Amino acid sequence: MNSLSRTSRSSCRSHPRAGRWGWALLLAPVLACAPGEPSGDSPGPVAQVEEALPSGGWSVLMASGGAPIRSITRRSDGWLIGGASTGSGITVWASRDNGASWFVHGSVANNPNVQFGDVTMRAIPGTRTLFCAFREFAGGQWRVTVTRSDNDGDSWVYDSTVVGPTSYFVGAPFLFQRANGDLQVYYDSELLAAQRGYPGHQWIAMQGRRGTTGAWTAYGTVAVSWDKRAGALNRDGMPTVVQLGGDRLMAVIEGVEPFPTGGAHANIINAVQSWDGGKTWDESLRRTIYQSRIDPGSGRRYNAYVPSAIRVGNGPVGVAFCTDEDKAGPPDAASAPVDQRNCHVGYISTTANFETWSGASPVWTATSRNYTPGLFERALNDVIVVIDGLGTSRVLRR
Repeated sequence: MNSLSRTSRSSCRSHPRAGRWGWALLLAPVLACAPGEPSGDSPGPVAQVEEALPSGGWSVLMASGGAPIRSITRRSDGWLIGGASTGSGITVWASRDNGASWFVHGSVANNPNVQFGDVTMRAIPGTRTLFCAFREFAGGQWRVTVTRSDNDGDSWVYDSTVVGPTSYFVGAPFLFQRANGDLQVYYDSELLAAQRGYPGHQWIAMQGRRGTTGAWTAYGTVAVSWDKRAGALNRDGMPTVVQLGGDRLMAVIEGVEPFPTGGAHANIINAVQSWDGGKTWDESLRRTIYQSRIDPGSGRRYNAYVPSAIRVGNGPVGVAFCTDEDKAGPPDAASAPVDQRNCHVGYISTTANFETWSGASPVWTATSRNYTPGLFERALNDVIVVIDGLGTSRVLRR
């Protein structure tokens, strides 16, 4: 996430309170978003309603209960698995029925002196090895840590520290395996921006390994694309990365408006592409793929934040995200705590190619306290989304 303040770090928001959770699982028909369909010239707002979604959208898969936050992967035996922070620990959640229900399956870490967050997992195909990356905060210092399981997530051991400890924020890691087998981690980094002369900014950094073991030095530290215009503010965070084919990648990133609208920097969603497996990023393919409408009363833009991207059915890229654009009154402050923000969940996808995007359609509108949607394709064109309900039940829809 991208904090404008020193107290709400990873994004322009404070993190959810430790130990509270409520999720919903939704199932979506995504074939209607296939490449080749026309798209509008500009993104449209999420439907301005505060009620359950109309029929034909996303459907209930699990009405309430515990589940992973944002990140899901599949074990070698077919179970789905993911993690969720409890504040001073990381709980492992698993599902034997393809996400219809979830149960606790141990933990990755527990330490009353550490605050854990931003948990992500990735399974290595053809093995029983899983990696779990997360941020840690202790003693005024941040770090990105990786643990490993060699038995499908039944138990975990320390693997490595990617970056830190540092007083600059680093966090929100995303694990990605390149086509050649290299394991990469993308993460938010105030440290990298400051080291390269931009204190107060936050960039996306990438570090990688040759294969899945060893030091995170195979690529150096790559700075994923940022807005280089004079005076532009860059507060990038919450990366997810998808493979478009071979070494062509897309990173979808939460950001802020580089220049304020109505005196404030709203959250927006950006994307950028790489042709060489993440070693460099093509500035000509940097896009703001979604920005919410402007509130006519305040002149400020509404927010779009915490995106989650996947490639759907080897076709379009789909992105779920939070937005406050259908609330009454002015936009929420981008620095407001997440449990005080108004949020519905929307969805966009690429259309004729990977550079053009649809307008937004609703995923979840029945409640206004939501966070960190996470997409997962269970089978070809069969997508679910997990929504952190911040302590209340959420219903997912098809």
